Amino acid sequence: MSSRILLWATALILLSTQAAANNAYQQAQLELEANALSFTQAQGHAVVDAQALTDEHYYSKENFPGARDGQESINLPDADLDPITRSILFLEAQEARLVHVRYRITYSMDASADVPEAQQGYVEVTRYNVGPSLRGDLLMSVPDGQVADPAQFGVGPHVSWRFVLAPAMGVRAGLLHASRKEIPEAQARAANCLGEPCLSLVDPSGPDQGWTPITPPQLDRPAYVGTSALGVSQPARVMEELWENIASDGMDTLQYAPDEPHFVFVVSLNIDGQEAAVSGLAMQSLVMDGTVSQIWTQRHEVAQMPAEFSRLHVSRR
Repeated sequence: MSSRILLWATALILLSTQAAANNAYQQAQLELEANALSFTQAQGHAVVDAQALTDEHYYSKENFPGARDGQESINLPDADLDPITRSILFLEAQEARLVHVRYRITYSMDASADVPEAQQGYVEVTRYNVGPSLRGDLLMSVPDGQVADPAQFGVGPHVSWRFVLAPAMGVRAGLLHASRKEIPEAQARAANCLGEPCLSLVDPSGPDQGWTPITPPQLDRPAYVGTSALGVSQPARVMEELWENIASDGMDTLQYAPDEPHFVFVVSLNIDGQEAAVSGLAMQSLVMDGTVSQIWTQRHEVAQMPAEFSRLHVSRR
């Protein structure tokens, strides 16, 4: 009799423990959902159906020519992509293609302190159309008749998208929520992209200190369009390589603060100097190190040349 009672007591304890764990997980998910909605429904942002962003248009051969022909796969062609790279691809699938652009991207992690497996990431991708600024600069030194029409430089608004992503079945960064807004010209001109105006014709280069060359990451050829017609990497590929270089040794989950993104990235395509050039700059401002206040990573590439990477650790004073 005592053995039977002991078994029943053990079962009740296990059920109670499981119920508590389930309740803790549900509470953590509710808190994450509240943070996600606050992020995507910020002032000026129009909510976009997340499922509609992963339809046949997104997974077209135009966007993913590297996907295997004639083979069924349980894995999507972007299943292994990080949330930041995937967010750029979502934006580019929805917006008109532009030749001269600058991206300002922020990324933050959010995970429950009590339930670490409950986690998600917040990505804001703002794309600035620098084509009109480039044309305006040329008109200051070249007669109007000798400068190509505005359409050749790119016509389109400055746009900002926000995405909430989390690990899902078979997908590293499943899309949960999305929203979009257009950036007025005055606001775009006042925006800062890691030390340079976002519409500047000079690419930001970070602190003027001693940068150390680092080894480029070794990634497989992407299933998405990784190279532009001008022979340089597309912004999504630049972002994927930057993030791989930053997170290759693992990345601890950082404490979430809505107004202080963990990472800020700027990717500039065909703006500074030679037309066929792309640069990427990353800043990590929350560093779990008592001697380092910021970590900067830089990637620079011109057509037909391999990309060069460098890194800078800013010491705490």
